[in-house]
Amino acid sequence: MKRKALLIANTNGLQGTKKDLLKFSSFLKSDFGGVWFDEEIEQLYDPSLLGLYVKLNTLKKEGNDYTIVFFSGHGGQLRETVLEINGNGDQINESELKGLSPRQLSIFDCCRAYPQHIQDSVTSEAYFSRAQKSINYHVRELYSNRIMQAIPQQACLYSCSIGESSYDTADGAVYFGNFLKSAMNTSPGYKLVGNAHIEAIPPTVEYSKNQKGGLQNPDSSLPKCLSQQQLIISINQ
Repeated sequence: MKRKALLIANTNGLQGTKKDLLKFSSFLKSDFGGVWFDEEIEQLYDPSLLGLYVKLNTLKKEGNDYTIVFFSGHGGQLRETVLEINGNGDQINESELKGLSPRQLSIFDCCRAYPQHIQDSVTSEAYFSRAQKSINYHVRELYSNRIMQAIPQQACLYSCSIGESSYDTADGAVYFGNFLKSAMNTSPGYKLVGNAHIEAIPPTVEYSKNQKGGLQNPDSSLPKCLSQQQLIISINQ
């Protein structure tokens, strides 16, 4: 299976977004995350709009079987979720980051408020120091086989609902942190993307109400297919 992860961060006033990318990269390279190789993960910090378009076109031409797109930074909501990718205010619509491969998971940890700039997620470095030094090819193969078992789909996760803000903590992004904690809490077998998302909702909502006095209700767009046809986020073998 040909796989690629594109991790994008806007660091303008959001120093924790760098940590989000490091955390996710470390997770993907671990046994839980599917033993991704370094060359399969690309991290873009404050990319130019032209540079990002070039990268997206390159990915489309690579013919990958599975792609993960993750964005951490400022965002807002117009007709769709809009991502601000750098300190110059360059923006790209979420739809332009989709359709990079037949199977794709997109995670947008950003605000979706109308139409204002609000701060987003930060993360803690070395959160997943479990990335294996020795390559577990058996786990990598199992992960690849299970991903290819999923039907072609464009699955999307959002850290909040339309019109809401996405909150931070000193330890990292509220939703993204809860999502990865759920992914790591996997009984023998696999953790479905949808299950990890559902498990991340209650602690995210509770934090926003109790600590911020606001609303942050994570949202998603997932296919209503059989469980064995859905994408996974983690593996425990």
